[in-house]
Amino acid sequence: MSSVLSSLESLNGLIAFASAVQTGGFSAAGRQLGLSASAVGKAVERLEFRLGTRLLNRTTRSLALTGEGEVLYHYVDKVLKDLQEAERELNTRQGTPRGRLRITATPVLGRRFLVPALHDFHALYPEVKVALSFDLPRPDIIEEGFDLALWAGELEDSSLQARRVGSYALITCASPGYLAENGTPTSIADLGSHCCLHYRHRGNQRLEPWRFQNHTISKPPIPAPDCHLNDAGALVEAAVAGLCIVQLPDFVVREEIATGRLQEVLQSNAVAPLGVFLVWPPMSAQALRVRVFIEFISKRAGDQLNITGTAASGQP
Repeated sequence: MSSVLSSLESLNGLIAFASAVQTGGFSAAGRQLGLSASAVGKAVERLEFRLGTRLLNRTTRSLALTGEGEVLYHYVDKVLKDLQEAERELNTRQGTPRGRLRITATPVLGRRFLVPALHDFHALYPEVKVALSFDLPRPDIIEEGFDLALWAGELEDSSLQARRVGSYALITCASPGYLAENGTPTSIADLGSHCCLHYRHRGNQRLEPWRFQNHTISKPPIPAPDCHLNDAGALVEAAVAGLCIVQLPDFVVREEIATGRLQEVLQSNAVAPLGVFLVWPPMSAQALRVRVFIEFISKRAGDQLNITGTAASGQP
């Protein structure tokens, strides 16, 4: 056995080294491994000392592999993937998903589709403990250690895997009372004379743009007076109360449209349906608890969004 594998300390150093390369930093690697950034850094330093060579060039903002580091990472990554595959096969044979499952979702999707599903999922898989977080803007799921995300709209190009589980339309609507008092807009230009209330994101306070065919409105021409809302349910109530026009996903206003409390406007200008996606880091789906949740929510959300889940950039 070579000297680098002759101690548990060296094995820990190899794991810390690989994690630092995969996540891009000691802090992110520490979160992935349940260690401090300092502990990861020291483990890599001890590994370098044992090998007698530098593996990583470090700056305050990034890590870069040296030539020797590239050689070592090539083999370490292959070994770790083989071990993960072995663990996956063992878990599959055991047939019992278990462990903690960390999920992030946009608030409206999380409340609408995930929270109501948790009881049924727990009944099927009682040994999986779900930790659900509602986050806007979207977090870096690798950096923050999430197993899965449920997101709507366009996805950025990345190494993440994704499965489309449904689609939704954006509905521009107002109450009958508001339209009777202020008139019904028949073109996008007409919105310039109306009170339009956009969703305001937490944290960065960014307004969610309104999307139409070949046109995007980044901010309202006439802001709603003394009113800034960062909750979809509150936007619905504001529209029902006759305060303004809003644009929201169809599954948020479906009941209000069906009962006549809200009326859709500018339907001919509506943008094409947008996607709802489950997203996960490539290695997350090695865990059985992640795979069963992907299948469970794909079916559940697909039934409610009237679409069968399909692969966007990969499947577990």
